Amino acid sequence: MTGNGRRPLRGAVATVLVGVLGVGAAACGGDTGDAAGGAARPVGLTAALKAAPEADAGAPLTYWDVTAARRLVKQDKALYGGLQGYGIPEVTQAGYESRPLKETHGFDENDVDTALQIGSDRWRLTGRFDVNAVTGGMKKLGFTEGTTDGGVLLRHPQGGQVAVSATVRSFSASPDVAPPPLAAPADSVADDPAHEAVARCIGDGTYLATFYGKGGENRTPDVTLYAIGAHAEPDGSSRERLCALTVSAEGARRTADELRATTTGGGRFAGATVDAGSGATPMVTMEWANGPDARPGDQNRTMQLPKLFMSER
Repeated sequence: MTGNGRRPLRGAVATVLVGVLGVGAAACGGDTGDAAGGAARPVGLTAALKAAPEADAGAPLTYWDVTAARRLVKQDKALYGGLQGYGIPEVTQAGYESRPLKETHGFDENDVDTALQIGSDRWRLTGRFDVNAVTGGMKKLGFTEGTTDGGVLLRHPQGGQVAVSATVRSFSASPDVAPPPLAAPADSVADDPAHEAVARCIGDGTYLATFYGKGGENRTPDVTLYAIGAHAEPDGSSRERLCALTVSAEGARRTADELRATTTGGGRFAGATVDAGSGATPMVTMEWANGPDARPGDQNRTMQLPKLFMSER
């Protein structure tokens, strides 16, 4: 516990999210212009993957277009209200406390354009940050100030590490693991062919997308990598898409059959469409409509579809 009674974030914050394609210009991939006339800031799934080191290709990755997520929550809280943490652990924590996040941490969700969660305990936010305000807030929470690649590095012996520049704030919940780099690495997850193919299937304009990690001991051998994303339509409705890169045509058939089995019986996936793809390593896709029984983000709570990929067939 810090001197002001606020507990620094520690350990894994379980925030596994799902992807949604945002509405309007801020929800599309590309650049977000600086309102003060400064340089545009890159947004979009591809830009986020370029910021994740290639060594993290096996880790779950969750990307948020925070600007679009805020808009959708305001537009329809019943459908999108579960997304209002915006992939920012400090926002979730602040929801349980009475003091404004800007006062304690020097920023809030309105300063953030995008969020990328890497694994269970690292986050990289892009946007516009007041470095002095963030530094001052974290020092009041017991962090000590140093320097890192083009920014300030703040450390807490028990509460992790924060790196911040004018356009990036990254955080590691572990005092022993560095936060994600402020600058994009030379070799990134975007350079991995599997992630590139699945990201293309999900769509660069997704506002919230989860990649469940490449390979892994508990993964069915038919699938190299899969991700889930959701597309918000101009009328406010939403559809989610699962993209699974398989190892063979036979593996794609088995994967598609498993997914089709969930569309029968009138459950939440009734009416969903499944495509087994084509080629030597097909991309299997499944799409379904969101609604009261299948809201955006629910798959990371129920794990209904991810469980299909967790055991050998």
